[in-house]
Amino acid sequence: MRLTIAENVAVRALAHPDRPAIDVLGGPGLTYGAAWRRVVALAGAIGMAAPGPHGRMVAVLLDNTADALLAYLACQWAGVTAVPVNSRLAAPEVGFIVGDSGARLILADAAHADVASRAARDHGAQLVSVETIPTPTSVSHPALGTAGRGTLPCVVGYTSGTTGFPKGALYSNDHYLTALMRWGWTFGLTDDHVMLVPGPLFHLSYAGLSLAALCIGARVRIMPSFDAGLALDEFSGTSTFAFLVPSMTGLIAQEWQRRGGPAVAALRFMISSGAPGPLSLTRTALRMFGNARVCEAYGWTEGGWVTFEAKRDDTLLAHSVGWPTFGNEVGVFAEDGTPCGVGEAGEVGVKGVTHFDGYLGRPEATEAAWRNGYVMSGDIGIWQADGRLCIVDRKKDMIITGGENVYTAEVERVLHEHPAVLEAAVVGLPDDRWGEQVTAAIVAREGAMPDAGDVQAFCRERLAGYKVPRRIELLAALPRNPMGKVQKFRIIEVLTNGPSPRAGG
Repeated sequence: MRLTIAENVAVRALAHPDRPAIDVLGGPGLTYGAAWRRVVALAGAIGMAAPGPHGRMVAVLLDNTADALLAYLACQWAGVTAVPVNSRLAAPEVGFIVGDSGARLILADAAHADVASRAARDHGAQLVSVETIPTPTSVSHPALGTAGRGTLPCVVGYTSGTTGFPKGALYSNDHYLTALMRWGWTFGLTDDHVMLVPGPLFHLSYAGLSLAALCIGARVRIMPSFDAGLALDEFSGTSTFAFLVPSMTGLIAQEWQRRGGPAVAALRFMISSGAPGPLSLTRTALRMFGNARVCEAYGWTEGGWVTFEAKRDDTLLAHSVGWPTFGNEVGVFAEDGTPCGVGEAGEVGVKGVTHFDGYLGRPEATEAAWRNGYVMSGDIGIWQADGRLCIVDRKKDMIITGGENVYTAEVERVLHEHPAVLEAAVVGLPDDRWGEQVTAAIVAREGAMPDAGDVQAFCRERLAGYKVPRRIELLAALPRNPMGKVQKFRIIEVLTNGPSPRAGG
């Protein structure tokens, strides 16, 4: 394509520079003209990034602010690849992403200066503080459509790894822009919407929707951190569009009920994704957001959002994530690769006009992500007679807690580093608030007696807080099958219902 996402936003700044573009709740606001001037300023500061093994990469470690969103555009304008880093990660995790991506420049704010400095020192990167970058009062008229960056890398989103380390999913400019176009079309995003951003902008979903809003000329309102009461206020009077994970919806519903169930007038479109939610929560959302289309979308980092459904009381179906969206051929496949019929469970894959462009520096993992031309999800789905897809399980060993993905292998890797832990297995147990609770079953080394609080503190130094096991159980042995593989379903049964499994059971 001739224009990148950044250049499409530049078009908006030229067309209506005084239109409100970005608000940070409790903080400053930016017009489209001011937002573009900030993009140019950030691009000038990071454009000096030196190339690494994968080209010019810039790691972005920022709190939820306007800069966290505009940094994506600045990277595109500067011709470098953005590597958004989860601001909740522990220092070793941040360091791994900087090292794995080969980023030679880190753009960080004061809140993350210590972690960013450590990563920069350990990996030979330059550190640039956003607080030191002034915004000019004017910029030259941008030359658009001449850079030819469509097929070049745009962003690398790191996903938690099933091998214990995250992988960088790469998107080109064209694929990311096309994805935003499809989302805007499917979700009915127009320039009269006011989009609330209640989640972190280092997630490609929140960032992508926000960038789509800016491309179309809508207004974006960023929450520095999620607050259910503030979100409800927004939906009652200002914000018309939002993406909520089920745990957010549940907390907003509690606040709404505490207030006596008042009318929520402003919200016109609400999309749920990121984790399965109970039908009771969907019914509550339909009542609470009476003026809105309450919808659900399903997808994953590598494949994007691939199905969509606008919920209705009379057609609600447990586990349904709707029908395939424009530009996606969704398939469900048996172990032998043959397509599954209605009512048959299999792994979900997609063949679409947009998808990720591979894992950074991992050709074998990239090849394994595809099967017969489909990007595979690792999720187990079942087609319904009416054409809807139901997601019933996860083939990948992953926990979803509060909308965050936690791969158990990553947590187990850290647990195994504890000097008192011989073996560890991590499972997800049901949790009314977070969807699933990260739970660890550990076996102690001979003569050791691990303390749960000590193990949690050990993990907290090395993992993001949401990945740290909330519950730790000491077992005599982990249950295994005859081939020696840990039987996690038995651990779940034991921790839910009964005593520890016998050694060798």
